[in-house]
Amino acid sequence: MTVKEDIKSLLAKESYTITDMAKELAQKTGKKYSVKTLSQKLTNGTLRYEEYKNIVNILGYEISLIKAK
Repeated sequence: MTVKEDIKSLLAKESYTITDMAKELAQKTGKKYSVKTLSQKLTNGTLRYEEYKNIVNILGYEISLIKAK
């Protein structure tokens, strides 16, 4: 699963739209996020890890790393 698919899936589960997320990211970070910019980052695979962490956090999730066996 790609980052885009992960985020789209989480957005759907939490009843968020890309528009909602762009607004929340802008509030949380103080940076400008438009729907177009966020969509392009997802499509192009250029979303930074910090942005990914913020999105996941806004949706009420956390990222955890588990050592492979």
